[in-house]
Amino acid sequence: MMQAPRSAMILGWSGIIPFAGLVGALAFGLGDSDQVAGALRLYGAIILSFMGGVHWGVATLRNEDKAPPYAVSVLPALWAFAMGFAPTTIGLVGLAAGFCLLLAYDLRCVRRGDLPQWYGRIRVWLTLAVCVCLIAASAVLLTARL
Repeated sequence: MMQAPRSAMILGWSGIIPFAGLVGALAFGLGDSDQVAGALRLYGAIILSFMGGVHWGVATLRNEDKAPPYAVSVLPALWAFAMGFAPTTIGLVGLAAGFCLLLAYDLRCVRRGDLPQWYGRIRVWLTLAVCVCLIAASAVLLTARL
């Protein structure tokens, strides 16, 4: 399949709604900024952990006996957990970095044929959207404190 399944496209882009909504809330001063930023960081951590879990599933389907795919599936969750303890703006940028690093690994897996081509394409666009939201939120928080 060259094109992403319709359900993957719809659900993938639906997952961007909380990112965009929370950034919008921060930008327009809706709600307590600490709570909104905390919700954004929590949602980002959940989604980064979820995205890492893809590699556990792939390794399981392949009956993989090597540790790297399982390690890659767990590292995003550990990174996301650590970003929960960082100062808010650093945590948001750190989550963006985590999404980018996982994307690099995902694209490597696509090139090796471990994941379908469409997965790489949708991951690039969704990761771009997520990272723009996380970095924009960090910028809004920084400028609000100036």
